Amino acid sequence: MGHQTSVPMRVRFSETDAMGVANNGAYLAWFEVGRIEFLREIGHSYAEVHSGGMDMVVVEARVSYLRPLAFDTAFTIECECTDIRGATFTFGYVLRDAEGVCTRGETRHACVDRARMRAVRVPEWLIRAIRETEGL
Repeated sequence: MGHQTSVPMRVRFSETDAMGVANNGAYLAWFEVGRIEFLREIGHSYAEVHSGGMDMVVVEARVSYLRPLAFDTAFTIECECTDIRGATFTFGYVLRDAEGVCTRGETRHACVDRARMRAVRVPEWLIRAIRETEGL
């Protein structure tokens, strides 16, 4: 298996709904935490990517809510890159609490040149780093 980032988290009160469980939107924010940490671990902070004039925009997101996460529950975000194609790449996510897997998800991203607002190929450094760690 290739590089997988694991980030410990805890459900904050502001992330819950009237039923006391994490609201649907919180999951996408948690996915972002996972992928930003993944990039940092392979040697490129997202701040560095952004300051270089490129953005990695989400073009598709999928979340499978298997079990709810309640306020103050400790969990981990596991993130890995699962695919690279041309100008897009995909991250896969698994959220686990003490009882096991509670959420699975995926986000697909396009690389965009911010100055021209046009899609560009996934940069070589990212392709190399991910292929070295993931075997893609």
